[in-house]
Amino acid sequence: MKRKVWKLIDRPEGIEFDDALSLVEEELESPTNGQIQIKLKIISMDAGTRMWMSDRQDSYQPTIELGASMVGVCLAEVVKSSNSNFKEGDLVRGFGEWADYANVEPDSFLVLEQGLDKDEAYLSALGLNGWTAYVGVMEVGKPKPGENFLVSAAAGATGSLAGQIAKKAGCRVIGLAGSKEKCDWLVNDLGFDVAINYKTEDLDSSLKKHCPDGIDIYFDNVAGDVLNTVMSNLALNARIPLCGLLAQYNEKGARLPGPENFDQLLMKRATITGFFCPDFLEDGPRIESLLADWYKDGSLKFKADITEGLENVLVSYKKIFTGENVGKTLVKL
Repeated sequence: MKRKVWKLIDRPEGIEFDDALSLVEEELESPTNGQIQIKLKIISMDAGTRMWMSDRQDSYQPTIELGASMVGVCLAEVVKSSNSNFKEGDLVRGFGEWADYANVEPDSFLVLEQGLDKDEAYLSALGLNGWTAYVGVMEVGKPKPGENFLVSAAAGATGSLAGQIAKKAGCRVIGLAGSKEKCDWLVNDLGFDVAINYKTEDLDSSLKKHCPDGIDIYFDNVAGDVLNTVMSNLALNARIPLCGLLAQYNEKGARLPGPENFDQLLMKRATITGFFCPDFLEDGPRIESLLADWYKDGSLKFKADITEGLENVLVSYKKIFTGENVGKTLVKL
């Protein structure tokens, strides 16, 4: 059968993806040797995949070879199987390809219980963004009631969930976002205590105003200048769960320098802890069960920014880096 798939044909500069990725048509054989063949329903657009397109050799994930298929998390239906643990019609989630059909190794795929009101929830509140938010807040941040919790990219897929989980832990939650629309959503719909528009407000002054006693936990998705400013506003024994480098993904050429306020880690006896999804995949089912309960009772909310059509993947993907997206960025096929 014929299938369409996005291939990486060059290393992109910044967010110039049009010349680096190409949608091609090719033949797809039947799955063999324990593989499953999936029909993709929704493809998750995630900022971390930008690093996989580069040629850096020190990433947590091997880089994608030129000419290879672009990969990412997806929601899909099994259409053929050579694996006894998967049957035709199963709804699955895992690391697939930016394609309409794919033969995949089943190791990273999980058969899902069907019945949620929205398929998008499987790639948001209950997906790896939800898992990352939970681990970053509860296991890395170790929140205490009454602490000041700050999150960057707060209107994004992970940040919006992290803020809600921190509220459940009793924290006072402050979110950083880049528009009035996003800030209003955080406060009015998600229950954040404060939302700061970092594009129109002076970040340092706003943090001192809203957190005069300092920031106890900073859930960082971006690094860069924001991290530098936050580090001069930390509370004693602050914790910084770091799971993203959005400010750096867009940079052409040399990497960004480290924070100028690095000395504050010592002065405030603070810690920065980097973590990634592969670190806690085995604990995923337990985390997903907790998140599912919160989602079903309405206390964990998400918003999906949906683009229709495989051919429009790059339109959707760019939104993550330009800030046009609100919530989880997805492509529906």
